[in-house]
Amino acid sequence: MIPRMASVTIALIVPGILLITGILLLGSSPAKFLGIPAVLAFMFAMFPFMSLAMWISWRLFDKDADYQLDDVDEQTGEMHS
Repeated sequence: MIPRMASVTIALIVPGILLITGILLLGSSPAKFLGIPAVLAFMFAMFPFMSLAMWISWRLFDKDADYQLDDVDEQTGEMHS
C-alpha cells in the first residue's frame, strides 16, 4: 500500500512543522504555564494533537485501504521473493 500524500501531510508534516515552529519560538521564552516552562507545556500539549492528526489522516484516507500483502504465505507468514 502506497500512502497518499494528503494522508502523510496531515499525519506527519503539519504536526512536525507546528512542533518545530513552537519549539523555536518558545525555546528562549522565560514564560511559564502553571510553573512549567512554556516550551515544555507546548510540547506536552502537542502529544494529543499529533495523535488526533494521525487519527484524522487514517479516518479520511486510509480507513478503507487494503492492508493485506499479496506476497505473504498465509500458512507460514513469510514473504516470498
